[in-house]
Amino acid sequence: IIAYAYDLADACPDGSDDCLGEIVPFTDVPTTVSKLPIFVFAFTCHQNIFPIVNELENRTQERINRVIFASIGFAFFLFYIVALNGYHTFGSNVRGDILLNYPENGYITTLRICIAFMLALHYPLQLDPSRRCISSLLSVVSTWREKKARCTATVKPAESLEDKGTKDDVDDKTSVDPAKKDLLNDSRVFNAITICFLLLSFTIAMVVDDLGVVLAMVGATGSTLVSYILPLIALALVALSG
Repeated sequence: IIAYAYDLADACPDGSDDCLGEIVPFTDVPTTVSKLPIFVFAFTCHQNIFPIVNELENRTQERINRVIFASIGFAFFLFYIVALNGYHTFGSNVRGDILLNYPENGYITTLRICIAFMLALHYPLQLDPSRRCISSLLSVVSTWREKKARCTATVKPAESLEDKGTKDDVDDKTSVDPAKKDLLNDSRVFNAITICFLLLSFTIAMVVDDLGVVLAMVGATGSTLVSYILPLIALALVALSG
């Protein structure tokens, strides 16, 4: 990308400059806002802080802050180089998936293979916390439904104890073995969530040919929710409960 940005390689090998767009120092507000989802997605990885903290030796706030600043700073440095040099090369014609701007040759094909390899290794980093969250939600919903069924069975005033047995008998009938409700350790739920993730993501990968569209969609929905909305809700709940 740097080589193409500083004319060390020809970004338009056909001899025309149709692939080069206008370069301006500042863009208008609608254009800036339209690119915001990709920017938000670039920094939506803070859910990985929990396993990192668990594996960190001598866990102190100072060491945790050092890891956070180092990871975000390094990511910002890489993104800044790619974004700045990509825009310097193609201007307003730069695409969300910048590799689609470059000509078809051996160097760019190698980069595309590297990107595919990176995404393959990146996939488990997103699948694992997402699968844990879904399993936790299913476990909570299952527990809530179990408690609701138990309450419904124990508060029927019209039926006598002689017809339905004692209260202990009702509790025994409506109670469920906790081991059967532990969805976090249920291999069937684990496999079902994993297979659904694989099938859905494979379908999207086969249908969409522009990675920038996927990044923008995720950034506008899930990343915005995780980055800005849910933390505020969590803080509000903690403030109300405290």
